[in-house]
Amino acid sequence: MRTVNLSEETISLEQLLSLARQEPVLLLTSEGEEFCLAEADDFEKEVDVLRNSQAFQEFLNKRSQDKRTISLEELEKEL
Repeated sequence: MRTVNLSEETISLEQLLSLARQEPVLLLTSEGEEFCLAEADDFEKEVDVLRNSQAFQEFLNKRSQDKRTISLEELEKEL
């Protein structure tokens, strides 16, 4: 999985799509949001690539350590 930090790197949509054709791309925004861009028509390939991606496994490990929770009431307020 390739990581692209959009606050540090300027990249066109065509460049992003080209990267995503090769491997899933993790996009990091300057606001701290994270998005994954991957080819949609080849789900099995995507699962295999992500399963074998050290970067993606590290990403999942980091995310699983976050123990914050939000109540349903708080979520409804945000929506």
